[in-house]
Amino acid sequence: MRVVPSVLESVTVHAEGALCTRAFVLSPENGHLPAQVRVDGLPLALRTGSLRARVVEGPSDLLVRDLKPTFDVRMPSESELPAEQHALEAAEATLAAVHGRLERVRAEIAALRGLTPTWPAARKGQPPREAPLASMLSLTGFVEAELAELQAQELDLARQHRDATNELELRRRRVQELSSARSVDRTRLFRAALLTLSGPIAANADARLVLEYAVAGARWVPTYDLRLPRTLEEGTLRMRAAVVQRTGEDWTGVRLAVSTASLERRAEVPELKSLRIGRSQPAPARSGWREPAPGLEELFAGYDALHVARPEPVLPKPQPPPMPVMQEGAYEQEKAYKESASFGGAPGAPPSVSAPPPPAPMAAAPKSSGAFLGAARPSRNVTGGVQAQSMPSARGGGGMDRLRSKKRAVVEEDLDDAPMADEAMDEEEGGAGDELRSAAGLEPADRLFDYDSLTLAPAASQAQRGRLRPRSALVSQAMLSITSVNVQVEVVRLEAQAFVIAESVNSVAPPTWAVPPHDSARHFDARFDAEAVADVPSDGAWHTVPMLTVPLVLKAEYVCVPSVEPRVFRTVRLDNASPHPLLAGPVDVTLGDEFLMTSPMPTLGPGETQRLGLGVEEALQVARNTRFDEASGGMFGNSTVLTHHVSVEVANHLSRAANIAISERISAVPDSQKDIKVEEAEVAPPWQKPTPLPGEAAVEGERVWRVSVPAGEKRSMKATWVVKLPASKMLNGGNRRT
Repeated sequence: MRVVPSVLESVTVHAEGALCTRAFVLSPENGHLPAQVRVDGLPLALRTGSLRARVVEGPSDLLVRDLKPTFDVRMPSESELPAEQHALEAAEATLAAVHGRLERVRAEIAALRGLTPTWPAARKGQPPREAPLASMLSLTGFVEAELAELQAQELDLARQHRDATNELELRRRRVQELSSARSVDRTRLFRAALLTLSGPIAANADARLVLEYAVAGARWVPTYDLRLPRTLEEGTLRMRAAVVQRTGEDWTGVRLAVSTASLERRAEVPELKSLRIGRSQPAPARSGWREPAPGLEELFAGYDALHVARPEPVLPKPQPPPMPVMQEGAYEQEKAYKESASFGGAPGAPPSVSAPPPPAPMAAAPKSSGAFLGAARPSRNVTGGVQAQSMPSARGGGGMDRLRSKKRAVVEEDLDDAPMADEAMDEEEGGAGDELRSAAGLEPADRLFDYDSLTLAPAASQAQRGRLRPRSALVSQAMLSITSVNVQVEVVRLEAQAFVIAESVNSVAPPTWAVPPHDSARHFDARFDAEAVADVPSDGAWHTVPMLTVPLVLKAEYVCVPSVEPRVFRTVRLDNASPHPLLAGPVDVTLGDEFLMTSPMPTLGPGETQRLGLGVEEALQVARNTRFDEASGGMFGNSTVLTHHVSVEVANHLSRAANIAISERISAVPDSQKDIKVEEAEVAPPWQKPTPLPGEAAVEGERVWRVSVPAGEKRSMKATWVVKLPASKMLNGGNRRT
């Protein structure tokens, strides 16, 4: 088996997760390609069920016959470790050396401080001895001199210890800032893939293969960059993708693409069944299913001859227990005890009743193809002295017993026997075995067609050997691949930790005004390819990648509603002329050479038009004046005439002409009020009813002036409308309007 290096070529980031593509080249040796190859260095957060491999270039009949996931343990050399790791180890060694010297100096100081003269005990009847003053002075001088030198060393070592601690903390922070793909561990666990090739292995040319796999821990949100000139007449819109990933491998120099589709959604071609008119015909058998071959047991005759099963010991037949002597008034207590202890109640017998001795264990039941294997072992006793086999189960409690038996089968047996126990439990619960399916003529279950999850029963299982059956759900794919790892590594813990780290990207706060793609994609899915290769490190931070330049038709327009706000706002109408949808997200607007603002942009489908606000234009000034007249009308003065006069003046202080849309609103009459009329008397220049853009709400009674004001000039607009209503009525909020 040859281990081949691979290169990560392309990555497609979906709404959650990513699809990676690696490529590698096989060169023939002695005129033959290897029949088995191994690709190492795959991320630990890889989803094993997503592995796919195919031949891109090479012999026409060369195929990938088998693909299995496994693990790869790497012990990097000193040269492969990053420089920050070496600096960290050097800082740790320096701190350890300084700490050891400082502790020795402090121990010597403590020992010197303990050097004090001792006085012998006075003896009774003898005069006290003369004190050795010379020796005491010599000892005191020696202690002072040594303490002065050691204390100077302690001060210097304490300073070195403080500096070494700060240096170690600095190195640790720099190591933590490294990408998660550049781990500094001495031993690392990776995923690997084993490929088995079939076809014309004898070849003289190279073969190029690609390996695809899905990983968790990647997200993206769309962002945009809009560059406009000062005149707002033309501009360019560039789409960018903010990508965050913690998959465990850095994406360096890859062809990046982003998609709004869900990576977990199954996209399978439906199987259409034909409908025939006429006589009833049996449904055709599903392809891919075969009954067990006849004479299957004869294939294992040699195995049975070498592995003769030991006869199970025959246990004595249980004898009925002697009837206990019931005391007076104990019948009701005994009945309550049986209902509580035997039928799932609280264990424990009443103190006045003597519990019967437990019966002898029952003989083990013979194994059969339709029986649960866990029933062949003696059951454990439960509280209350009642055996599990003789204890009647509570209503609805059979599933828990089977679950406990299934758990014991996985814990007590090895990995080869655990799937068989699971299959036997499934048959006991109602899933018929091979013999029952063929006898009853039932259609096989769907999971029997999932060949990737099927496993062959061991030869030791006489009931299931030679047959494929679904793998137990309790035995994970990580446990099945541990056999290829020769180093003691906590595979399950490290794999679970890798998935937890990968899923942590879902809690990373997105940029301001960013919208997830699955929330803004409406009812379509789209894919965007980057124009150049990109680098996205696996550090859990957002990285902006330029994707493509979107062709747009831009039309600048100034908008003003003087009755609400006497200021003019810059807007740009965006017409999406590209075949790509523009998802909702933040857009950075650059006006000329200066950054203007960041604004939210709604979803813009192909051919749609939206308005993007760009803030206030201070060089345009608007003044609005109103006048209101109220009079009586009609032949007998039984109506009220309300006349509204509005005049608007716009001054343009820009160096160019400006197209301004000025909105005004006249009174709106409900359809139920037939006796109220609104008439437009005089409007100069003429105005019109606006047509709202997609996503904008229509305003009842709105009128718009669209005028072009030359540079340095002013324009005036006037409008008069009359509201006629009965004298007994008045406008909502009062007749007087401004």
